[in-house]
Amino acid sequence: MLLVFCQKITARLDYAFKHVFETSLGIELSFTTTLDTFIAHSGPKMSYGKVPLGNEFFIEATDLLFEQGIQEVDINVKKWRDLPCFFEVSEKSKLPFDLFAASFYLISRYEEYLPHVKDEYGRFLVENSLAHKEKFLQIPLVDHWISFFYKEFKASFPELPAPKERKETFLPLVEVVSPYKYRNKSFFRNVYQWCKSIVQLNLWEVVEHPLVLLGLRKDPWNTFEEFISMFYKMPFSLRFFFLYSKESYLDRGISTTNVSFQTLIKGVADYFEVSLLASYPSRSVGKQLGKERNNLNALIHRSVKSIRFAWGVTTVNESYRSLLAQEVIADFSLGYSSVFGYRASTTVPFFYYDLANEMSTSLMVYPVVATENAFSALTSIDIIRQLKQFEKSLPLASAVHCFAISNKVLENSKENEALRSVFISYLQAHDKKR
Repeated sequence: MLLVFCQKITARLDYAFKHVFETSLGIELSFTTTLDTFIAHSGPKMSYGKVPLGNEFFIEATDLLFEQGIQEVDINVKKWRDLPCFFEVSEKSKLPFDLFAASFYLISRYEEYLPHVKDEYGRFLVENSLAHKEKFLQIPLVDHWISFFYKEFKASFPELPAPKERKETFLPLVEVVSPYKYRNKSFFRNVYQWCKSIVQLNLWEVVEHPLVLLGLRKDPWNTFEEFISMFYKMPFSLRFFFLYSKESYLDRGISTTNVSFQTLIKGVADYFEVSLLASYPSRSVGKQLGKERNNLNALIHRSVKSIRFAWGVTTVNESYRSLLAQEVIADFSLGYSSVFGYRASTTVPFFYYDLANEMSTSLMVYPVVATENAFSALTSIDIIRQLKQFEKSLPLASAVHCFAISNKVLENSKENEALRSVFISYLQAHDKKR
């Protein structure tokens, strides 16, 4: 058991230390504000404060973890072990910066609580983030800090246990906005889509569309049998997120009353974990999220515990408030829709800290490094190369490699042949039995 001495234990301090030691490294810890208890402790220990007590392992504290409320924070980025760092402290500290305050700042998404410009969908812009401005968006910076810190700490306490490994580290998500390209859509949507293909001179779709509707050809986006046959027995678990809501201006899915659609979802749920892809209105309309979740619960006869927002997290304080109210236990939305990168500068799933109420919550947030939307500007080879590079460079055993694709990625068409092939190969490469 690790013992940490500090003059005052705050909710922020408790959260930051538990994330570093328990969540990231799997090392149990306890706190004390009593000097005699700290001196008497014979196991690994450290102090955190403004001045060291003696010659112990000491990390100098800045003010952030002892404050309440949200205010502008002065960030001055320096370098440590070729990594960006901030909240610089004096040479008395074993580290040249306050690891715990800096980690808290990034993981709590402190900057998203501050005034900022949003995009057209109300989302926090990647350009506003410190990670983008200081060019560490594609680095799980907090994890690297923790990895180096652990080595420093273990040099002082060799009896420290090895970091705990996570059972599942490869987490592909399948986002299903529409399981069909042509089928089970209204007459007007089909007419509009067919006319659009004519105007765009997409002659193959002009021919394919009626063939699918006549039952002479399989719908190209109905790839679920292939997902099951190829990946059901893999050592990793695909997670499917279905849009199951009324059609809106931005959510063009399939009607929740469509029997074929309902049967499809129940069929996929027999093989994989099925969760909710929450609609755009569910982010702001009070009871919409609960209604969508309850409808999916009733369909698959099990409680939906995980959520992914179809249009991404606006800001954590806005989006996660509704999840907490619904007692959702896991979110798979935290990332940026248009670029590869780590929005919270970590690959380790973490408990959401509610800065507005100054408390740690039970909502586990899974960082998502990339979505299919971010793939659009890359070739299929470059997509897989980047995903492999991100996966290879995970610095902690507790990290996860989480990314989102859609059912369309397995579309068996000439235009999609290269992407389909590389993704099948990439996923199958994680079969440890091969």
